[in-house]
Amino acid sequence: MNSESKPWDTLLQDTSCAIGLGLFDGVHVGHQEILKKVIDASSKLKVASRIFSFQNHPLSVLGNADTHPPRFLVSPYRRRGLIEEYGIEEVLLPEFTLEWSQTPAEVFAKEVIAETLKAKHVVIGFNYCFGRKAEGRATDMRRFGEEYGFTVEVVPAFQVDGLDVSSTRIRKAVKDANIEAAFHLLGRPHELTGLVIQGEGRGTILGYPTANLSPELEPLVPNGVYAVQVHIPGSPEIHRGMFFVGPRKTFGESDIHRSVEVHVIDFHGDLYGKKIRIGFLGRIRKAIKFRDADELVEQLGRDRENCEPFFIKYSHLRKGER
Repeated sequence: MNSESKPWDTLLQDTSCAIGLGLFDGVHVGHQEILKKVIDASSKLKVASRIFSFQNHPLSVLGNADTHPPRFLVSPYRRRGLIEEYGIEEVLLPEFTLEWSQTPAEVFAKEVIAETLKAKHVVIGFNYCFGRKAEGRATDMRRFGEEYGFTVEVVPAFQVDGLDVSSTRIRKAVKDANIEAAFHLLGRPHELTGLVIQGEGRGTILGYPTANLSPELEPLVPNGVYAVQVHIPGSPEIHRGMFFVGPRKTFGESDIHRSVEVHVIDFHGDLYGKKIRIGFLGRIRKAIKFRDADELVEQLGRDRENCEPFFIKYSHLRKGER
């Protein structure tokens, strides 16, 4: 590592803080416990509240042909926004690089946490690892804290229905189309954000106009139709929607193609160029091929009816409640 320039030099803070450390992928209910404790500590100590994470997964740098980084549940931009929504004053998301990976655990604790970020209180999850080759553990952080002037709070595993909450468990639930399980583990709907792009206009012809999306992240949900809520910039209301991802087999698309589109039920206006956010409420059916457009339209009518129970069940979300 170049001793003259360190990757944390640009992160130097002027004020002391209570800080939470971790990847915070998805900002699930377990992560939210860490955020609450950071805010509580910052209030008691009368210091700033901060979160330190990385914008990319360490395995994107350290992985190899056999070890790939897991796909994020939300983009770094949305992760920052979610953390800030819980009241954290500052979110630091530097890029994880080879230099970061070569930083010894004690150097990370001393130079980054104590000296650069000015931590007076550190909150970490029970399984948090840090430093070169992930050599640092919670017990090490406590020891370094005693030496370098910060206290350490370790948050135990958070459980929902008797199971430990983790981003890995949430990813599996989403990939298995277990939307309700993902909801409980996240504390809110699983999300997908995308830019509305020009489509072929086929949905309008069929009577179900859709917004075609270029998603920030490849959808984790399997192909099919979903009941969703739709957040539209500039619209104070959270809208109801019917989301589709997968090949449009009825119109000859191959299985390797994945269209991503949403029919916003209660919105009339131009969405082109807007970045909208989809919240998944439940899966309606798999992606299937129909004989013709008429049969597809009939099924879309049934899909719309089958969305209604989800809209009713989660109607409180449209009122801005968590």
